[in-house]
Amino acid sequence: MRRAVLFLTAWMAVLPFAHGQWGRGWHPRHHIYTGLGFAVPGMDLTTFYQSAFLWNFGYGYRPLKYFQVDLGYEGAYNAARVKDYIYNPAAGYLRIRDFQTYLPLGARVVAPLAGGRIEFYGGGGGSYVRTAESLRQPSQWVRFECPDCVSRDGWGYFAMLGTGIAMNASQSVRLTVTTRVYRAETSGPPIGANPAIHTRERWVNTTFGFAFSF
Repeated sequence: MRRAVLFLTAWMAVLPFAHGQWGRGWHPRHHIYTGLGFAVPGMDLTTFYQSAFLWNFGYGYRPLKYFQVDLGYEGAYNAARVKDYIYNPAAGYLRIRDFQTYLPLGARVVAPLAGGRIEFYGGGGGSYVRTAESLRQPSQWVRFECPDCVSRDGWGYFAMLGTGIAMNASQSVRLTVTTRVYRAETSGPPIGANPAIHTRERWVNTTFGFAFSF
């Protein structure tokens, strides 16, 4: 978390000097992205967790042509390999599943090539990371409580690299590939085979998707 704060502080100091060069000309300020991919655990999670299916969506705002502030969400499923059940007299056996949540808040620098048709970007910031158990509900109209479900969470930071290729002449739609590397420290009850200890986590999350600019 300390590194994320230093990163953002440094960029706030640079922005007044960069504005004269990076703020010229019209550019789309709003960017919405979404994608699918996979999350790979590391560090203390290597023995206990597995790679998992990943999805994400987010929003970016560009106050300057080549600088963007990002707020996003990423979610993964079954990295902890939880396969528990609880019995409910009204619905029978209900599956308990595990989900991972990543909330990145940061910024990126954008480097355009080929007249802006190709963009490379890198950045980072702070993040919230959480693994939680959830009860699979029998239907969208019926909800049952899960007294056995637990969660672990903590704060950290992330670094990001990616690229986007324009799919149309106006460059408003891009095909994207993005990798975010999260580092965090979490604590809480054990989930799956993970022991109930303070855990240093690393996640390498890669997504393939689309970005829409306007």
